[in-house]
Amino acid sequence: MFKFWKELYYEVRTWRRLSKVAKASRETLKESNFRVDWVGRIYTVINLPEEMLSRPDLQEGWVFMQLREYDSLFMDIGVGDYIFPEITPISDRGAFLLVLTGPKDFLSWRKFIWNLMKLGTLIVALRILYIVIKNNWDPITGAISNLFNYIF
Repeated sequence: MFKFWKELYYEVRTWRRLSKVAKASRETLKESNFRVDWVGRIYTVINLPEEMLSRPDLQEGWVFMQLREYDSLFMDIGVGDYIFPEITPISDRGAFLLVLTGPKDFLSWRKFIWNLMKLGTLIVALRILYIVIKNNWDPITGAISNLFNYIF
């Protein structure tokens, strides 16, 4: 249960680092036709050449091959190890939207709310246990003392 919060912390920290570097490198990225949005994602539109329009099975692979040309750029600005590409076809345009973001394995509202509910349940259970022990401390210590006297 606590693994989620640790991993969420690391993802948010990575996202903040990526966002900060991307926003600071706007001009360098703009020279290579990349843009940075307000969240810190790096994006661009990659147009397909004529020969790729008739080959829908090879289009995504071709887009990923075009991304290889920019590996050194991303390594130079310090985000090459943190970004993951997401490609979305732009309908009837012969182009793909390429968005480069950080990891998002734990950044999910559903997971966040579920783990928040589990954490809240644990806190309530611990609070009830504390109240029960606090209000019944003398009988509990007496029972433990009798148990030790009986055993030893």
